[in-house]
Amino acid sequence: MLTNNKQEVADVQNSVVNQAQGDIIIHNGITAETAREICKCVVKSELAIYTQQANETAHKRLDEISEKTIDRISSLKQELLQRFNEPAIQMALNETFKSHIAAGDEELEDDLIDLMIERLNVQDRTTEQAIIDEARRIIPKLSPATIALLTVIVFSKLIFPYNKMRLEILIKNLSQVISRINNISILDTEYLKQVGCCTGTPILTVNTSLEQTFMQDYELILRDPLPIECFNKILNKYSRGNLNKVRVILSLFDYIENSFLCKIPRQKSISEQIYDVIDKVDLDAMIDEYKAETKALSENEIREYFVNIDPNWQQVFQLFNQRCLQSIQLTPVGIYIGIRQLSKICGEPIPMELFFQ
Repeated sequence: MLTNNKQEVADVQNSVVNQAQGDIIIHNGITAETAREICKCVVKSELAIYTQQANETAHKRLDEISEKTIDRISSLKQELLQRFNEPAIQMALNETFKSHIAAGDEELEDDLIDLMIERLNVQDRTTEQAIIDEARRIIPKLSPATIALLTVIVFSKLIFPYNKMRLEILIKNLSQVISRINNISILDTEYLKQVGCCTGTPILTVNTSLEQTFMQDYELILRDPLPIECFNKILNKYSRGNLNKVRVILSLFDYIENSFLCKIPRQKSISEQIYDVIDKVDLDAMIDEYKAETKALSENEIREYFVNIDPNWQQVFQLFNQRCLQSIQLTPVGIYIGIRQLSKICGEPIPMELFFQ
């Protein structure tokens, strides 16, 4: 604090300056309080158009989403608040807050806050930034049913759960999502195309049935388990007594009631770690031998497997085998929206790279 009357202020970029007659107080960076003021300013002109009752509702919703956004950022990465001074970020805040003010939906509010934080975490003028910005504008236009549909399409193509136990947990956790797509219509799928989440025409079928998709993608775990004596034969044959190879081979299988099921090392980094120990030719031969010794589930058995975990899957299989859904191809933004929802259900991040390997 300075008490003389001469006031010179310099080098205060990204700082807030409160200046009085003889006192200067400088706060380094944007504080939570300043961020709240920015949140109000970015939608000030929009709030002016409402009548009294609507204005009260709008201010209440703005206060709610502003407080939650700032609290979330502060708890995760306080320094992200410094980006609130950037024009592009203030435009994003404006769009985010307007969407919540209009809808007032709690679930949408959470999605918008998550997307805003993801936007703050990426660099400008990158493909990732463009996809996030597109998703921010699209999600408020989507119904819970269409978001659920994107999530299930992503799940059917992602091969994310790498063992059967995790697959079963995820199927159970998807129950709320599954129940939302029971009333999906052709209009919904056409609208997803219109807003840029997918492409395709019913004239051209590009996807197999959902049962066949699971057969192909989860072929290593949707099958009868490998008897323990057969596993021991494979282990001895491909480890050749090498302790490191024994450890890697054991890490690739789950022990289930005196038998074994193979896992799916989908991520590229994991596969490379395996190849450092076991030659790719040997690994491929071992997987082929595992498949030869076990029986893959049929389409009917796969359908029964899912329906036994959650009966709602019966209608999902019927829905996905309609021509309008068999023709759908997701765009990057459609994949991103589906992956985000699936990540929340799994409780862990799912990299988009899994879709583009």
